Amino acid sequence: MSQRHLGLLALGLILAGTPARAAETEEPIVIYPAGSEPQPEPSPVRWEGSVAHLGSVRLDAAVKTVSATGWVNQTDGAIELLACGVKGKVHESVFVLALNPIDLQAALLLAGLRGGEPMPERGKGPPNGDALDIQVEWQQDGETRRERAETFIWQIREEAVLPDSPWIFNGSMVKEGRFMGFSEESLVVTYWDPYAIINLGHPAGADDTLLYANPRTVPPYGTPVTFHFTPR
Repeated sequence: MSQRHLGLLALGLILAGTPARAAETEEPIVIYPAGSEPQPEPSPVRWEGSVAHLGSVRLDAAVKTVSATGWVNQTDGAIELLACGVKGKVHESVFVLALNPIDLQAALLLAGLRGGEPMPERGKGPPNGDALDIQVEWQQDGETRRERAETFIWQIREEAVLPDSPWIFNGSMVKEGRFMGFSEESLVVTYWDPYAIINLGHPAGADDTLLYANPRTVPPYGTPVTFHFTPR
């Protein structure tokens, strides 16, 4: 018997020995092979005038701006992402956004953005697709602050803030019928990633050692933020 079958048999015996927990479960327990778990469905689009709501993602079609909310997750140290989902790589992401990744991609498509040919692998680019700008909004000392996303990124080699740069909507790819934006919930990345929805359009995206969170500009940990995505 293979190790895999032994593992499944052991799990079955463990479950059989816990009748109290089994009695509380209305649905049968299903074990999915890795990579075959059901993926979340996209949220239905709900329109209010020119504003569309896709789950927690908002599209103002009149100005082609997509908005999503989250919080500050990292204030210093090396990063590979500007923003990830709640199940993403939070150990190297400046912000976390509370959303369904496929809702973000759908809203960006509704805003008129189009993705390009996927990159072959991580760090191999540049990314292809339409350019957009990202601004981050938050409250500080009773006032509304709003800055471009590059402000929160520090170039360790140049010892300078990342210059004004486009972000590229490459669009997360579909592989074997699965939307890869769910794999690590990489929403906006600073290190080029074909599974991410948005990639940095600066050459520093090819190297995962060059970019850090900017402690001089990132708001305090846990600060609520709103991201605004607009075609460039």
